[in-house]
Amino acid sequence: MDVREARRRGYQSAGEVAELLGVTPRTVHYYEEQGLVSPRRTDKGTRFYSDFDVRRLEVCVRLAGLGVPIKTIARLAQTRPSSGTGEESSHALVDVFGEIRTTFRQSLAGLRYMLADLEKTERLVRTCWNCPNKPNRLDCPECPCERELDSAFILSLTWDPDRPEPAAGAPDTRDGAG
Repeated sequence: MDVREARRRGYQSAGEVAELLGVTPRTVHYYEEQGLVSPRRTDKGTRFYSDFDVRRLEVCVRLAGLGVPIKTIARLAQTRPSSGTGEESSHALVDVFGEIRTTFRQSLAGLRYMLADLEKTERLVRTCWNCPNKPNRLDCPECPCERELDSAFILSLTWDPDRPEPAAGAPDTRDGAG
């Protein structure tokens, strides 16, 4: 097959597929190396991907983006061809689906936590909208963000990195206790 024939069949290059999926051509090649797709090659070795290959790659990219390990994705892609019967492959696939469901549930729990924390942090930061002080502990010691710092996870990343630590034996006012 030559480039003209590949184009006539509607095949796409690795660069075109990568752009379509929002990844790099190296990522497309990596999925090929993992045995997830088998592009056609021209006589000179140029890879071309069919619509079905693109669809398989899209599934791989989406699953990987959701935290599914590449080994699990590869098991999905390789279970049916390597199984002896439909019964064997369907049981094996259902096991993999269960692993993916567990991964998604864990991700969902983490996302729910982060969403709630982000909403709390946003409410705290909004209390500073009319504050004339510089946003640090020294210039605004009564800041609600400072008082709530230990209860808002994301706020730790946005807040004063040079804040002084409490003196030894002094009450820690960062948690609102003192």
